[in-house]
Amino acid sequence: MPKFILYITEPDDSPLKNTKAECFLLDSSLPEDFCRRFVQEANAQDKLVLAYGAQAEKLCSQYHFDGILLDLSKNENPATEAKHLREKYKNKILGFISRNRRHEAMILSEAEPDFLAFRLWQQGADSVKELINWYNELFLIQSAVFVEEQDLDLTKLEADNLIIKSSWYKDFSCEN
Repeated sequence: MPKFILYITEPDDSPLKNTKAECFLLDSSLPEDFCRRFVQEANAQDKLVLAYGAQAEKLCSQYHFDGILLDLSKNENPATEAKHLREKYKNKILGFISRNRRHEAMILSEAEPDFLAFRLWQQGADSVKELINWYNELFLIQSAVFVEEQDLDLTKLEADNLIIKSSWYKDFSCEN
C-alpha cells in the first residue's frame, strides 16, 4: 500500500493532525511565515516536509525543509539539471517530477533522486499505471504519483507514494 504525501496548497495546519501522514509537500506560493511554522511543528512531530514550486529552493534552504520536489518534466536538459541538483541537495530528500515516458524516467533516475514522481490524470491513467509498474520492476528508486484529479481510480497502481492535495485526503479510502 502506498504512503501518502499530503500536498498543502492553502495555509492550513490541520493536516498536521493526521497521524497517518508522514510527509508533507508545501507549495512555495504559501506565505513564508506559515511555511516556517508548519516546518517547525512537523519537525517536532518527526514528520517530513518538502518544498515544491517556483520558490521551493529558496524555502528549502531558508526554513530548513527536509527536502525538495522539482519538476523537471519541461526541462530541455533534465539529465544535466538532475545531476547538478543531486550535488546541490546531497543532504536533503530530493524528488523529481518526470515526463510520463520511460526514457526520461531512466535519465532522471541516473542522478539517484530519492524518488521519481509521475503526474496522473484520468486521461491516460492506464498508461501511467503501466509506466509505474515498469519503473518499479527496473529501479530501486522509489516512485510517486502526483494525483492531479480527485476522483481517479487508483487500483492496480503500484507506486510507493501518492501525492494528493491535503483537502482530498479524507475522500481517499484504503482500498484506493
